[in-house]
This record gives sequence, structure tokens and C-alpha cells, in this order.
Amino acid sequence: MVGALQVLIVLSKNPGIMLTELLQKVDASSKTVMRAVNHLLKIGLIKEVREEEFPRRRRLYPTEKGRRIGELLEKIEEVLREG
Repeated sequence: MVGALQVLIVLSKNPGIMLTELLQKVDASSKTVMRAVNHLLKIGLIKEVREEEFPRRRRLYPTEKGRRIGELLEKIEEVLREG
């Protein structure tokens, strides 16, 4: 679950990020990130958009619900960092 939360936070800060960029930004294995992405897609918190010019490129965006949850997670992260 931690992987999914990290992915959602990164996507809320970087909507439209490509999968390769996401893998670089999340501190987890590629297997963990892919599992998290697939789970978030399945439950409707993120969506995948393929580029028209380069259809093999997938861009990931939070849905409205995913964006709201991502913002809340960011706030929680800030409070935790305060100590």
C-alpha cells in the first residue's frame, strides 16, 4: 500500500508524468511501482492516456478523486515532516 500512496502523491504533483519518470521519482522497485499503478488504475484513482503522436507512450494522470486524495496525502506528509 505504501507504493500506491507514494505513486498517488507523485502523480498529484506531476500530472501527465510518463511511467519512466514515475519510476525515477518513487523510491521503490519497478515491480512495486507497476503493481501500485495497476491497482490505482483498477480502483479509479488514476487514468492512463496514450499520446496520439507516439501511442506507446503512456501518460498518467490522477482522476478528480485521486487528485483530492493526493492533496490530502501531501498535507499529511508535511505534518509528519514538521516533527
